[in-house]
Amino acid sequence: MIPESWIPEILSPQFTWPRPISTVIVEGTPLVPRVPSKLSLRTWGFVHSLLASFSKRYCSLWGVYSTFSCRELLFGLVLKWTERTSIEEVMAMKMARAAGMPVPKVISCGKHGGWVSILMTRLPGTPLLNSDEQFDADAEGPWVHELKQCLHAMRLWRCPTDSKYIGSVIGTAIHSIRVPMHRMGPFTYEAELLKHLLSPASMHSFISTREYEATLLRAKRLNMRPHRITFTHGDLQAHNILVDEGHLSGFLDWESGGWCPEYWEFTTSMRYAKSSWWYQTSYWLGGDQYMPELDSDKALNTLTVDSYVGLW
Repeated sequence: MIPESWIPEILSPQFTWPRPISTVIVEGTPLVPRVPSKLSLRTWGFVHSLLASFSKRYCSLWGVYSTFSCRELLFGLVLKWTERTSIEEVMAMKMARAAGMPVPKVISCGKHGGWVSILMTRLPGTPLLNSDEQFDADAEGPWVHELKQCLHAMRLWRCPTDSKYIGSVIGTAIHSIRVPMHRMGPFTYEAELLKHLLSPASMHSFISTREYEATLLRAKRLNMRPHRITFTHGDLQAHNILVDEGHLSGFLDWESGGWCPEYWEFTTSMRYAKSSWWYQTSYWLGGDQYMPELDSDKALNTLTVDSYVGLW
């Protein structure tokens, strides 16, 4: 192990770039970034493979544990490389960062067969932890208001191609841990989304046909009122939020980012643990507007959970 006192801080795997500070989050829709060429993806894929090998040796010298999915590097960089990482995630990250949100800066992305890797900056802060405590916005630091500002801006963005379009920012499917096969879309209308979500519905968890049909009716109420299609993070969970000295310092993991119905952000984060701190936080952040949709979403989850739990 290398004595830390001998090495410049920027070479340490604990080095982080300063928290991106922006007093204003852009409310106008950012431009969709250009997708890298196949040659660029292959070239960077080769470079990332070398960096992954280097990271293994680098972390062992520092006595730092590095996971397969997140390889620590010097100069405040991290290499993300998982079966879920995608070009769509890169594009969503770039849009969010262009709007002033504290999102890691993408240095490059590479492709390795069907897998994608992202070389990006490491941000400061500690991930939030869910708990059974009571949420009090006044007792929290500025981070909760800064996060709400980010979500508010995202919900004002409009898909440049079609206001009813549901899919990734580059016109492809969205990855999501809570849908059949963990992919959905693209869809032209919200009704197509609900049809897809209900496609694996079964009576497996029900004791009677009557109970199943009542639950199915609750789920179908998602179509009872129209919804705007808004830019959505898609996995708004406590562990994806970094806080540093009370401020929002990181908004992470945009694997499920794209254009979704306005309720999706909140019903996804509020489906479980109604008494938990994060449920209350999500409610305060805007989930209070979608309680009927949440009821329908919970019914949908009961009908279809067997189709996606354990697959990812």
